Amino acid sequence: MEATYQSQIQPEASASDMESTTPPDKPSLQKRRHPRSAATYPRKRATQACQTCRLRRTKCDNTRPSCASCVRLGAECSYQQPCFSTFDSASLAILKRIDDLESLIQTKVNDLPPVGPSNVPLSTSPLSISHEIWSPVLDQQTQWKPSFINIEEVLRWPVFDDQELEPRLYLISPSEENTSYQDLPISVDLDLHAADHLVHSFFNNVHIFNPTLKEEDINEYVRTVRLNGIGWDAMSCLLLLIYANGSIATPFVRNGQGVSSSLFHQSTEFLQAEAYFLAAQKRMGMLLCRSGAIEAQCFFLAGVYLMTTLRSVEAWRMFVQALACCRGFSIPHTHGNRHEDAWDTKQRIYWTCLKSELELRLELNLYQKNVLDLTYPTFFPSPPEELKSKDEAAWYFYLAEIALRRLENRILGYLYRPYAVDSQSNMEAVILDFEEQADAWLRSLPEALAPDAGNPRTDQYEPFRFILSGHFLDCQETMYWHFLVEAVHGRAEGNSDILLRKGLRVCVDRIQQNRTGFYHRHHGTWLMLRSCTRSALVLLAAERSVELVHLLPLGWEAVVFDVCRMLEFWKDESNDVMGLFTVVQTLLEARGH
Repeated sequence: MEATYQSQIQPEASASDMESTTPPDKPSLQKRRHPRSAATYPRKRATQACQTCRLRRTKCDNTRPSCASCVRLGAECSYQQPCFSTFDSASLAILKRIDDLESLIQTKVNDLPPVGPSNVPLSTSPLSISHEIWSPVLDQQTQWKPSFINIEEVLRWPVFDDQELEPRLYLISPSEENTSYQDLPISVDLDLHAADHLVHSFFNNVHIFNPTLKEEDINEYVRTVRLNGIGWDAMSCLLLLIYANGSIATPFVRNGQGVSSSLFHQSTEFLQAEAYFLAAQKRMGMLLCRSGAIEAQCFFLAGVYLMTTLRSVEAWRMFVQALACCRGFSIPHTHGNRHEDAWDTKQRIYWTCLKSELELRLELNLYQKNVLDLTYPTFFPSPPEELKSKDEAAWYFYLAEIALRRLENRILGYLYRPYAVDSQSNMEAVILDFEEQADAWLRSLPEALAPDAGNPRTDQYEPFRFILSGHFLDCQETMYWHFLVEAVHGRAEGNSDILLRKGLRVCVDRIQQNRTGFYHRHHGTWLMLRSCTRSALVLLAAERSVELVHLLPLGWEAVVFDVCRMLEFWKDESNDVMGLFTVVQTLLEARGH
């Protein structure tokens, strides 16, 4: 299944190429007739890499009996027998949209030179640029130092020197001590009704955004625990984490009032969730020496729970451990539905862990080398063969989120290249190129996930659109960040006013976009608090900058006050949020003097 699906997303293999690889004496195979014939799409097939190249994730020239890579390595070259099964129409529609987006980007690669800037082979780049998708306009050189996109860097800008704001922050560090837990006076024993309710809450409000589990497997685990009780194995650990997340998960409601931090931490739901989480923690030690799918799922769900309760550093550790389990996954060399289904599940877990760890790593103050390791697998995770009607939009969302993460990684990879970039005019051309790619992603979204689609009060897809819009704004912020930094430091040049206006507009748009979810507790709440605060600080910095003050968009002051009210609501949740609230409040008070 993985090889077949991967062949669907390789844009460089045209239809004529695929036909030319079919042996002339090979009989044509009839495709299975899809029951919904009116919605059936023609299936495309591309050349398939050998097992060695697939394992190493390198390009294969498909030479038989041995490809050039295997000959060079002295390895045995073998090819997996292709699978001619057909996806249903929903799966094919997803693949078609990915094809369109990847093909648009890939058209820019054809004229690339064989080596990168400064005659450095691409394969030797510290950022593994050979795995990135490049545009010819990016292959330029310059001398400038990129600025990290985080709150701590913004507060070091010279326009804030008179306020001495940085000491007010609670510095987030990976060396931070773990929170000490006390035994909670709530049992982890479950009655049948409570278990069903928590599992249902988990799948409706948590799992739908990161679909790595199979509902039928979890139901089987629940039945086993009902018979034997909660044990000390990985299955029991996974169930306890599902119960913990299900206990505090709530549906997304636009402009919901939310529950204050003090009331939330005293609620029965939170105390019960902490009891489940503490019980799961006691079972995690035995998972550390294994690298199976269920172990990775346990660490990932532990990270989701910690993010939901705004414990970001502890959550990052869990995502790192989940990703470490994924790194141990091996590509199956045996074939069959069972093995391929297991591999598809591992792909989905790997991608979910990867994007969660990366977005959190970039926000935390982790200045080690691996901060700039933005590499990602060259495949997309495979969807299940049969998609329930409810899950079709979830898979569109899941794959669209991954595609946007890949685009933002390409932008970050360009900005943080160790051999630096180019002149202002060339950089402007680069940004226009990235804007085209982002617009292509936006156009590729299905109607249900497109911005401003549906009725937000009744539409079940509103949470998906809310999250994708936020990620799209993150991508835009990354594009314009360099120009804002240069302007704040008095180094603006060229005709960059248009890009500066766009950068400031993104700050306002982000706050307005997230306003409907300011008081909703979920996996991304902490990241939302950080990104909205960063946007507010950029707007306040622009007000103090002669280069930017005349470019501020209308309504910017109102959204900054909105951020202050949001931080006031969450300030008792953690020390770092209290620090952010203090900084924004101080800057707002200083405007009156």
